[in-house]
Amino acid sequence: MNSSKTAAMICHSLAIFPMLVGGLIYTLSNSYMSYHAQATSQTWQQLAPGVQVLFQAMLNGAGSLMLLTSLIMILLLAIPFRKNERWSILAIPVIGISALLITIRAAILVDFNTSANPPWLWLLPLIALFVIGLILSFKRADKGE
Repeated sequence: MNSSKTAAMICHSLAIFPMLVGGLIYTLSNSYMSYHAQATSQTWQQLAPGVQVLFQAMLNGAGSLMLLTSLIMILLLAIPFRKNERWSILAIPVIGISALLITIRAAILVDFNTSANPPWLWLLPLIALFVIGLILSFKRADKGE
């Protein structure tokens, strides 16, 4: 494996890992985070049982989708990317950046319309890692390696 390909895999992996961890956290969560409480002005315990079920279903569902997305990207890195299949060079960052932009959009909506401060700025470097990985992948691909 050449250095550009290795660096691209590292960049993609560094971007995917926090997505995987975040997906696990939301998938396994049985209540909402502190910034959700700030947005609703209510603690988890103050929510009506039906609202708790609704929040838990949405959070677990969003977490499951992020977990699935991360696992798919890991699989893409492990098989087609390592086999130099050109379509995977673009597929991995497109999938990752799309998932992150959806997450950022939701967080910005909460950030700008409530008193909550959801942690979304840290997602921007992950997008940068996917872009750097893409550039390094094309550098590799253009050399015909």
